[in-house]
Amino acid sequence: MTNKLKALIATTATILLFAPFIADAAEVKSQNNIYVPAGETIDGNLYAAGNNITIDGEIKGDLIAAAQTITVNGRLDGDLIAAAQTITINGEINGNVRIAANSASLNGVVARNVNFIGNSIALGKNARVGWDLLSAAMNTDIMGVIDGNVYGEGDNIILSGKIGKNFSFLSDNRNRNITLAPQATINGNLTYGEGTNINIQDGASVAGEVNPVKQESKSGSKAMNKLWSIIYSIFAAIVIGLVIIKPGRKIALGMNNIIRQQPGMVFVWGLLTFLVVPMGALILIFTIIGAPLAIILLGLWLMMLWIGKIITAIFVGQTLVARFSRGEENSKTLTVGLMIGVIILWLLFAIPFVGWLISLAATCLGTGALILLFTSRNS
Repeated sequence: MTNKLKALIATTATILLFAPFIADAAEVKSQNNIYVPAGETIDGNLYAAGNNITIDGEIKGDLIAAAQTITVNGRLDGDLIAAAQTITINGEINGNVRIAANSASLNGVVARNVNFIGNSIALGKNARVGWDLLSAAMNTDIMGVIDGNVYGEGDNIILSGKIGKNFSFLSDNRNRNITLAPQATINGNLTYGEGTNINIQDGASVAGEVNPVKQESKSGSKAMNKLWSIIYSIFAAIVIGLVIIKPGRKIALGMNNIIRQQPGMVFVWGLLTFLVVPMGALILIFTIIGAPLAIILLGLWLMMLWIGKIITAIFVGQTLVARFSRGEENSKTLTVGLMIGVIILWLLFAIPFVGWLISLAATCLGTGALILLFTSRNS
């Protein structure tokens, strides 16, 4: 993987982390369905969280959003920074697009870069990207025009559009298939890992060199694999968090209050759960009757530890949102808080030597809040 691709990934992570705090907030919306109708203009940034977000009007700043579905038919003067199940862009964005989604569809115009993390991204025939595309998608389908470079990862890449500069999918992925349809045009170099299955159909045009490259060194591959695992774990945590808070907003707020009011007690209960449950399961394994129970207990324990991290992420993110927006914590800020908290904590977890301690603390804090909330409701 090239230094350019590494830089783009790092830039994406940095923007996703700090953008909500360095931009001037203009409006915050949080409800099931958020709609900015045609003819309406928002002067500044829009922070939005809900199930469905549709923008038919104009936003003079950035759109920072989290939802199940996000559709932009209007115009953004700034960036789109979002996480959702499905994201569709039919309008005009004069900044960058930095998104995480299961699937994304781009049919409009993006003046600068598009950075995508998720399962699939499709650029329609009318799509145009002014600068570069970074795709960390399993499936990438490009039918439109990209004036700059394309860098990416993934298994299935289809190009039937036009690339202004270079087209690069460098890692050695023997399951990868790159197809250049007859309409495809690359005005720079085509570079791909030597294990890639490449299919250049008659009529496809590559102005530069066609370069298969050797697999990176083991140390380099390990570093890249770790980086990608961090990116995907962030995306997975956000998606799981959205599933958790959709039916349980009041419960999440209750656990936030417990962490704030009794942080020491919460941590102790979380640490006890972390240590005692596997010991109890180990004892049960040596009994014939208790073995199935031990397996179930360990499964629930692992699930609780994972959810505990997300609970702590919601607490951290929502606290920061309330502080920087000068508002009170409420159910409307949970989704935005989830996004911010997950990105911050998961990047901290990746710090060498001390990341595991931060991860342990976050796990114990969230798990303890879950235990105390459950026991208080059943006492």
